[in-house]
Amino acid sequence: MCSLLPKYLRSKTTTLPPQLRRYLLLRVTGDIESPSLLKNPIMPLSNTILMFRRQFCKLPFGVVSKEELLREGLQPELMPKHVAIIPDGNRRWAKERGLSPEKGHEAGKKVLGDLCRYCSKWGVKVLSAYAFSTENWSRPKAEVTFLMTSYFEGLIHDFMRYGMKMSIIGDKSNLPNSLKEAINIAEETTKDNTGLHFVAALNYGGRYDITQATKKIATKVKDGVIQLEEINDKLIDQELETKYLEYPNPDLLIRTSGELRISNYMLWQLAYSEFCFVDKLFPELDEADFVAALRSFQRRQRSYGGNKI
Repeated sequence: MCSLLPKYLRSKTTTLPPQLRRYLLLRVTGDIESPSLLKNPIMPLSNTILMFRRQFCKLPFGVVSKEELLREGLQPELMPKHVAIIPDGNRRWAKERGLSPEKGHEAGKKVLGDLCRYCSKWGVKVLSAYAFSTENWSRPKAEVTFLMTSYFEGLIHDFMRYGMKMSIIGDKSNLPNSLKEAINIAEETTKDNTGLHFVAALNYGGRYDITQATKKIATKVKDGVIQLEEINDKLIDQELETKYLEYPNPDLLIRTSGELRISNYMLWQLAYSEFCFVDKLFPELDEADFVAALRSFQRRQRSYGGNKI
């Protein structure tokens, strides 16, 4: 690790919250490439991070040849643009092995990173993951505290190193300040990255998403910005949390652990998605399972309510 960033974080001129400063001192890695930064190391952290985006781990996009796709029974023109994942089974995986729930989540984080690599490799444009639902606050306090501090902050930091674009959707209002800061840094730092777009749904629920969109539209009607007759599907799409995504609606949803439900995830966006339920706990998911899901998706006839001739 270059010594300049730690030097800044330890300096008296930094205005960062102590918790975030300590976290970054422990977690930040990367080579500083900017000559201007070398000349002037004492600068705002947001500028510092923007000046040395981590390219050393950048995920190659669409590296599989057409011949390899065909050998796997896949066609590049039928590849889903947006794959959504409900990563279920981390806690059960840990319990079966006599481990704490935290160990299960850490194992799941590794597999989520693997999924980013699989999506980049096979040419998927967007990967969205149901990281923490609006209902997950009812879990044991110790587990929620772990997730809301070291786990999600660590996940965001680690995934920034992949060189992909990152976005966090969901209600951020009641997240810890240090996590909000990590989210802001990640989204600002990676906003111009190309290739895979990774989206984490954090404190998210499909009902919440539709409700907040409805409130925004109702306010516009009340204020005379739009007329009641103008409300349609497209207008609702423009107010959902996924409105900034190039491909907001998942083509394929994968859920692990054998459960056959969508658990309040992207209720509006999943209207015409294809579902694939995998009878494995999430930490057990591997590339063969992912390719099998892609193959299953490509065999299906998608008519969107019309007739498929």
